[in-house]
Amino acid sequence: MRKRRMALFLSAAIAASALLTGCGSAASGSTAASQEVVTFKMVGNNASALSTEAAKKIAALIEEKSNGTLKPELYLEGQLGDNDEDLCTGLSEGNYEMLINAEMLFNWAVPEWMELFNMAFIFENQQHLQKFWESDIGADLGEQLVEKYGVRAYLNTIALRGPRYLTANKPVYSVSDMAGVKLRTPNNAGVIASWTATGANVTPVAWGELFGALQTGIVNAQENPLANIDQAGLYQVQSYLMQTEHQYTNYFMFFNEAWWQSLSDEHKQIISEAIDEGFTWHNEQVNAEDEAFLESFQEKGMTLITKDEIDIESFKEAIIPQLLEENKDVYPEGAYEQIQALNQ
Repeated sequence: MRKRRMALFLSAAIAASALLTGCGSAASGSTAASQEVVTFKMVGNNASALSTEAAKKIAALIEEKSNGTLKPELYLEGQLGDNDEDLCTGLSEGNYEMLINAEMLFNWAVPEWMELFNMAFIFENQQHLQKFWESDIGADLGEQLVEKYGVRAYLNTIALRGPRYLTANKPVYSVSDMAGVKLRTPNNAGVIASWTATGANVTPVAWGELFGALQTGIVNAQENPLANIDQAGLYQVQSYLMQTEHQYTNYFMFFNEAWWQSLSDEHKQIISEAIDEGFTWHNEQVNAEDEAFLESFQEKGMTLITKDEIDIESFKEAIIPQLLEENKDVYPEGAYEQIQALNQ
């Protein structure tokens, strides 16, 4: 009898030991699962050297902060294409997970807002633009983008671009000097309408064809941020640089929404912090970079006409009332006033 009780005791002990070992294995498996490496693609088209460098910093921070459990694969210099429409479509379709890009996706999702957003002189400075995306308006537009295209824009921190300048082969001091100018703009309704209102002959030209169009006289003026002017070497085919600072834009980090929602809260937090740090670095560099471009362009032969030499009000008076009247049934009601109130 005593031997039988001992055998039962040993059997129970073995069973308990097996149970504890099993629990230990489950816990170990859970820890391993939480450390599973998430690999994803971060895509760009090298729109500016500074934005590409910021994206590389963001990727490095993501990997560092996650102890390697988040592993970005970088395609930032056009390896997956340099056409913004194709890149935005690819993100929406889930071909990759993150994209650094400008506002094209918003142009598709909320065109009535973005036509106004792209009006010349709608924003006074970079801070005004940032307030727009941080406001309830920005949050609502972001949700519409998710609903319509399955893409989320990270709006907590954006990468501010330098303001757009006008360049031409003659000096421009007021809106009256725009009469007859053959001006290239991007194929964007708000931009085209703005410059048409100045009296310019607006001709959309693809970015890759702009240098040649200026060189051959198809167009004799254009407008862009200084970084783009430098990247395309437009200082070689334009004589005058006007500090109009007529438009402020930015880059966003976009996520494929289905992928974003598949991440743990911890991983979302890590990615968010990395973007905040990377884009803050970008924004600290961008104005200093513009100062260097201005100096470089003048050394290369361009004549700079500064903002205080230009009748900026003449441009505003030609553009803003005309576009507000022409688009009173297009722009959301009271939207212009809401945007201006953000700068007060």
